[in-house]
Amino acid sequence: MIDNFSRAFLQLKDPKVLRLVVLSIACTLAVYISLFLGLTWILRSTAISSVPLIDTLVDAGAGVAAGVLAWFLFPGVVTGIVGIFLDDVAKTVEAQHYPQLAPARSVALMEVVGSSVRLIATTVGLNLVLLPIYLLLVFLPPFNLVLFYAVNGRLLGREYFETVALRRLDPKAVTTLRQRHSWQIWAAGTITAGLLTIPGLNLVAPVIGTAAMVHLFHKLTGRT
Repeated sequence: MIDNFSRAFLQLKDPKVLRLVVLSIACTLAVYISLFLGLTWILRSTAISSVPLIDTLVDAGAGVAAGVLAWFLFPGVVTGIVGIFLDDVAKTVEAQHYPQLAPARSVALMEVVGSSVRLIATTVGLNLVLLPIYLLLVFLPPFNLVLFYAVNGRLLGREYFETVALRRLDPKAVTTLRQRHSWQIWAAGTITAGLLTIPGLNLVAPVIGTAAMVHLFHKLTGRT
């Protein structure tokens, strides 16, 4: 796993990846700002109490609450949105490290969009359901982080793996391979989820996660 992510980080120096890195950074910033502003507006627009003083305090803390919520929802949402161009990342990595491979199958745009929508809906819904548990576990660190990374690592691992694997295998074969190596895929997803919550690194985390998953996929299929 260390080798997969080390090679993924080195891939950032590839001139062909720079355009994708810029896209990733732009999308990442846009997603977080949109999440933060949207959640702030929702929280400030919700009347929590008829007592003016309480509402004022709630409004004052809306920015902090929105920041926390955005942090929890960010990994899945940004992955779902930038997933549209992650196929190009996989293509670039394969061209450099696996030039002997035949051209990958073309994944239909609607298939990518559908997968992205499902990921966003699942991630947002599941994290909102688990939010009270996250908050309770604040008093029992690091269990709140362990739960957060475990849940999102599972979701992101599946999404990144399928993004890469469906270019080379049919859906049934992808499911079989994913179930057979679920722990390794989960671990890769958890590392990616961690990168997506580190300021600075989260700007390029989708590219790194995809590149690392390409290497993992080809190791699992015996191509390396």
